[in-house]
Amino acid sequence: MPVSLPNPGEYAMIASRRRAFTLVELLVVIAIIGILIAILLPAVQAAREAARRMQCTNHLKQIGVALHVYTGAHNVLPFACGYQAAQTGTWVSFILPQLEQQSVFDRFDFNVRLSDVANKQAVATPIPTMVCPSDPASSNPIFEYRDCADSPLNPRPALGLWYPASMGPTHPDSCPYCPLPKTASTSPDSYCCQGWNYGSTLPENNSVGMFGRYPIGVKLNAVSDGLSNTLAAGETLPAQCVYNGAYANNFPVAGTTIPINTFEVCSVPGSGHYRACGYKSLHPAGALSRL
Repeated sequence: MPVSLPNPGEYAMIASRRRAFTLVELLVVIAIIGILIAILLPAVQAAREAARRMQCTNHLKQIGVALHVYTGAHNVLPFACGYQAAQTGTWVSFILPQLEQQSVFDRFDFNVRLSDVANKQAVATPIPTMVCPSDPASSNPIFEYRDCADSPLNPRPALGLWYPASMGPTHPDSCPYCPLPKTASTSPDSYCCQGWNYGSTLPENNSVGMFGRYPIGVKLNAVSDGLSNTLAAGETLPAQCVYNGAYANNFPVAGTTIPINTFEVCSVPGSGHYRACGYKSLHPAGALSRL
């Protein structure tokens, strides 16, 4: 008995039906891909952040080593800044040779202010060791606006500072977070508010941290609490403090009178630097520090 076979057109239709996805199948595949992305993306982001955090940890370690090498050569830590002294640098500029940035150090003229035109190129040179990649602002580490009431003190544009040196609980013009604040230079010190005016005046050189806003460095044997118990530097977000800067002659430091990871912002001069310019970070675990 003869058997009828499908014509070639029918073969093509059958093959086409077998190769095609139905709408339901397509939606299921899309849903599976979406679920996989939702599962994997946070893991990828966490891995990237862990790498950035490790990089910041290494930066602080390099800064610590550079401070010790500088101290070994000069018998004293670099002073943080000279504040109103006409000719001076900052602790960041002084340790550039120890950070393998001798060429940048050589561009500085310390006989004039850091804001002088002679230092314009040097202060606007990125120094990767001073930048924390977890902060989105690190994509452009040269800040156009670094100001203060005495504008000649802070150069601009200039490198921001993600790792300010520590002046401990030294009085930063006000101690609003301290339950025992000082209201005058003659007021008694408390555990969370000591000295006066960033260590600058009344009396001079009164910082209680490893650094202060005065042109005299601290000897390591003067650190009475021990080097392993004393904060040397930590992380911050320079975009949240208009005074902050690697070469800002009035503010290359931070204090511990502001609780760690306090995310207040001082974007214009006089807008609460004593509340905003402390140690903070966008790391999930908070700011890192170096003892």
